[in-house]
Amino acid sequence: MQDESTTSDSTTGAVDAPASRKPWLQWALVVLALAVAASGLFAWRSAANDDAVALAKTRDTVLMTARQHIVTLNSLDYRKVDEGLKGWAAVTTGTLNDQLAQVDQENRQLLADQKKISVGKVIDAAVTSLDDTTATVIAAVEITVTDDAKPDAEPTVKRNRFSADLVKVKGEWKLENLQQVAVDLS
Repeated sequence: MQDESTTSDSTTGAVDAPASRKPWLQWALVVLALAVAASGLFAWRSAANDDAVALAKTRDTVLMTARQHIVTLNSLDYRKVDEGLKGWAAVTTGTLNDQLAQVDQENRQLLADQKKISVGKVIDAAVTSLDDTTATVIAAVEITVTDDAKPDAEPTVKRNRFSADLVKVKGEWKLENLQQVAVDLS
C-alpha cells in the first residue's frame, strides 16, 4: 500500500516525490521569499529616505519664509512707517534686528516726509546652504517705488540681488542678515 502523499508511475513502477515537493510549490515558496525580501528592502529604503524628506520639507519652509521676509524688508509705505518698522522687526533677529530697532523718531519722520511707497517682489530665490538651524538664501528682487510727492511720476522699478542668512529662533526662521549682492558686469 502506498503512502497518500506519494504517487507512482504505472508504466515504470517508480514512486514520485511526496506531493509537498512538487515544483509549483517550490516556486511559490521562492516567490513568497522574494516578496518578503522586497518588502523588507522597501521598508529599509523608506526609513533611510526619511532624513531626505525631512530636509526637503525644511528647505521648502526656509525658501517660502525667506521670500516673505525679503519682501517685508523691501516694502515700506510712508503713511505707515511705524507699522512697517514693526514688520521688519518681526522677521529679523540678531544684529539686523538691533540695527532696525535703532531707527529713531527723526529717521521715522524722514521716511514719512519722503512720501515714498516701496513694494518688494521676489522674482526668484534658492537655498544655497541649509542645516537644522541656519540657512542661506539668494534672491532676485524687484522693488517698485512710487513717489507720492510727485503724483504724475511713473513708479521706479529697481532690480537687486540679495543674499539672506536665516537662523531658527524658537522654532521660527528669521533673517539674521540681508545683503545686496553686487552684479559683475565685466
